[in-house]
Amino acid sequence: MDSQLLPFRGAAEQILHDLSSGRSVSITGLSNTGKSTLVRGLAGEQAAKIYHDLSGRQAILVYVDCNQAVTISAQAFYEIVLRSMVERLSDMLPNALEGMLRDHHQSVTQAETSFTASLAFNLALTELSEQMDCDICLMLDEFDELYIQLDERALLNMRAIRDRFRDRLTFLTATIHSLPEIRGSDVEGEFAELFSHSTYPMPLLDEDEAGEILGGLALPGLKEERLNACIKLAGGHPGLLIAIAQAIARLPDDWAGEMLKAVVREPYPRAECLKLWEQLTPDERQALLQHVLESDGDPEPSMRFRLERLGIMRQGKVFSPIFEDFVARRGRGADVREEGIYLDVDSGDVWVDGVRIPVLTDLEFRLMRLLYDRQDKLTDKYRIVTAVWGEAYLGDVDDARVEKLISRLRSKIEPDPSAPRYLITQRGRGYKLMSRPRNE
Repeated sequence: MDSQLLPFRGAAEQILHDLSSGRSVSITGLSNTGKSTLVRGLAGEQAAKIYHDLSGRQAILVYVDCNQAVTISAQAFYEIVLRSMVERLSDMLPNALEGMLRDHHQSVTQAETSFTASLAFNLALTELSEQMDCDICLMLDEFDELYIQLDERALLNMRAIRDRFRDRLTFLTATIHSLPEIRGSDVEGEFAELFSHSTYPMPLLDEDEAGEILGGLALPGLKEERLNACIKLAGGHPGLLIAIAQAIARLPDDWAGEMLKAVVREPYPRAECLKLWEQLTPDERQALLQHVLESDGDPEPSMRFRLERLGIMRQGKVFSPIFEDFVARRGRGADVREEGIYLDVDSGDVWVDGVRIPVLTDLEFRLMRLLYDRQDKLTDKYRIVTAVWGEAYLGDVDDARVEKLISRLRSKIEPDPSAPRYLITQRGRGYKLMSRPRNE
């Protein structure tokens, strides 16, 4: 069996064992750690075969991307679940049963009250469970925001349906934190209780899995030594692994410096680190800062357990040297002015009037770095193309492409891009980044 078809194989097999035994499962972990990849894999053909081998029963594993819900409400939740089932089962159901499912989906879509939508949802799951000779598992990916907003009736409704068809209906949820941490109310507990003995943290990649991902990228600059450096620096985080690999692959063939120093300033690895950082709670951030910056700053046991379940720490250490360096730089801070633009070249963070702006893309950061180094000086197209794209692109990058990149950067650093205060255009001559806001 090809392990590439079922990612995170060890975790996947444990989850399928639980599901085939009739237990609902919850997967927790930060974004970009591979949760969606794992859940999509669990909804695939290889997973269905393993499920059948374990239980002797056929199963329909339905992937539901909760981010596709049109609003954050119970009705939108019912709609996206039934829509996902229609898409998954349309080629598998008898005509009458498929027509029933589509009718109930339409009823949910057109319902004027949440009660009416709930009734149609219940009928759909009831008729499917009664008439199909197989198990059904609803795999709710990116469930965090919907779960927070679902009313108590919707959660009790889900629990009631599960209790009624416990022999053939299970749920799988994928969230950042565990369900009790997200809501924690007594009523919500009746739903969260389904997952009390089968909640698993998202595992980090092992070296073989990381190697498979890197092999799939087919980056020509990744020889064995550099490939091993990517795996070590990423610490098992899929998004960070890919960002590091892309940065290292761009290094000259004769480059002999330290890989860590070459990567920490690159925009994409920094962006991955920032995504992780922003998902942590203030308490988790503070514990990490103390751990990294203080010699005796080991987190207390309960906090260490939380950070390990999130994949941020492993065996008492920060999972990745790149992320540890990022945390250290955050802790040391920057001298940010109240007014004006500040670029921290080490961390890649940009502040405008004391407020940190969204993460810049690679091209945006290169442009920002050039303009920041030349504050209050005019920068022409030739200099921009050379610094951002490289001399080889001088004949390929036209004025419109440069202007588009300027516009993207302006949209991030200007409160009103239509009336720029910092990034000024001087038509026919070039662009200028002002050290102080321009007063109209």
